Amino acid sequence: MNSVLSTYYVELQRTTNDFFNRIEGWSDEQLATRPASNQWSANQVIEHLLIAEAGTLGYMKKKSSSGWDALENSTEANSIAGKALVSRLSGDNRLIAPSVLSEPSNQINNKELRSRWNLLRGELEQFIEEIKPEHYNKLVFKQPNAGMLNIEDTMQFLTAHVRHHASQLERIKASLNN
Repeated sequence: MNSVLSTYYVELQRTTNDFFNRIEGWSDEQLATRPASNQWSANQVIEHLLIAEAGTLGYMKKKSSSGWDALENSTEANSIAGKALVSRLSGDNRLIAPSVLSEPSNQINNKELRSRWNLLRGELEQFIEEIKPEHYNKLVFKQPNAGMLNIEDTMQFLTAHVRHHASQLERIKASLNN
């Protein structure tokens, strides 16, 4: 993997490891407990992230399937929208998941969720390894709240998305201790 995308991927993995460290030692019951009927359990948060990343990778694969050269180039407006999205995700504000994502079921156990996530990450790593540097500026993913993003902005979004939900785990943990 080249150095630019490798850096983004390593940061995504580091952030994900930190995310999972936050739930280390939680029981299966704690992982599946919803703090309130309108709030997600830790497993639902993980499932949401998995659904979002799978959708992101699927979109990028489909978008690039006709060849990278056919894709439009990113503009400054695309970059600004991507940075604004990352900024929104960096705050502690609760955000509504885009309607294109299915609601997490809370029916998949944590071990299975982690297994699926590891497989997905392997696919993501393989996908980005194959991207040539001259294609980094190509618009490859349509994020529902930011519009079209290039691969670098997409990787930054994925990392910010995991970080955003890590703080949600802290709220869930606090509610379990009450």
